[in-house]
Amino acid sequence: MKFFKYHGAGNDFVLIDNRGEEIPEERKPDLARQLCNRRFGIGGDGLILIESSSKADVKMRIFNPNGSEPQMCGNGIRCIAKHIYDSGTERDEISIETLASIKDVMVSREWETTYVRVNMGKPLFERKDIPATGEGRLLEEKLEVNGEEFEIYAVNTGVPHVVIFVEDIKKADVLNIGRAVRNNALFPQGTNVNFLEIAGDNLFKIRTYERGVEGETLACGTGITASGVIGAVAGEVDPGEPIKIVARGGTVYIEVEMKDTEIETAFMNGPAELIFVGEIDV
Repeated sequence: MKFFKYHGAGNDFVLIDNRGEEIPEERKPDLARQLCNRRFGIGGDGLILIESSSKADVKMRIFNPNGSEPQMCGNGIRCIAKHIYDSGTERDEISIETLASIKDVMVSREWETTYVRVNMGKPLFERKDIPATGEGRLLEEKLEVNGEEFEIYAVNTGVPHVVIFVEDIKKADVLNIGRAVRNNALFPQGTNVNFLEIAGDNLFKIRTYERGVEGETLACGTGITASGVIGAVAGEVDPGEPIKIVARGGTVYIEVEMKDTEIETAFMNGPAELIFVGEIDV
């Protein structure tokens, strides 16, 4: 079976074009566990399947290394857009169906790098939409984790995210604190956890613990979007200017469109790169 290895800001994926439905539905979770294994497979933060869509140009399915299926993946959708663009469509505007919603993307070239701008839609703050227990919004709430109290913000940008501001990103205990928050009873379906350092005007540094990967990744597109959004909500950025967020694997930019005091839409703009192409017997 032919596969493509892509990365978006260091978040790497095995991508397979499944529009011919060669991979049956019941096989997909196990295939993700097999192919994403970094010792006995190809290795990756997720398996992306491109499938046919009756609502958009293509449909994205994304499976985590543990076989679970999130609704959306920000870095992954950029990789799909690059793949479709490079496959000869000669179209820089592409619509991609996800389990969260249909996302409109725009592909551009800057020097040798492909950048993809994604309309991530309206961020959701209500607990029922994250989902989280209780009522109202989860903004600036205190949460005790491993005997330490943290102030958390929560938002759904396609999948649930928590954002925690830290003084020094290098010292953040991403694995232990991230795992504890991810599994906290406050989040019945779990959550991704982002640690965010204010590094300048409209500039953040970020590290992310990803649900499904169950560890830190070099970047998380929906997490970067969530962090840019929370930066605006917390008053830490100028929402009229692009927000630069530097992950360990690369830099992604977030833009927000405001309606009165509410964020109406968030846009994510970041790189997507092909690493190599191969074939594997599955």
